[in-house]
Amino acid sequence: MYHEKYTGLTCEGLVTQLVDARHKLADFSDRQDTKANVDAGGVFLALIPVSAFTGDYEGDVAQWKGEVQAIETAQIINKCKNI
Repeated sequence: MYHEKYTGLTCEGLVTQLVDARHKLADFSDRQDTKANVDAGGVFLALIPVSAFTGDYEGDVAQWKGEVQAIETAQIINKCKNI
């Protein structure tokens, strides 16, 4: 029921939230891809993934995927057009 935090918004508000959430998802996805590429190089050179020491963005990607899905669900519930 994560979408409930968005169902009180207008359709225009949901579009704004969705654009922002998709932007953040794309940003963290790009960061995660970069980390994965660095890890591949680290494993090749040192047999240790760099993210083992620095962390990654997997949790952020999952969070923003959930936000996007919640907003899209709220749009359906609110019967917004052009979703």
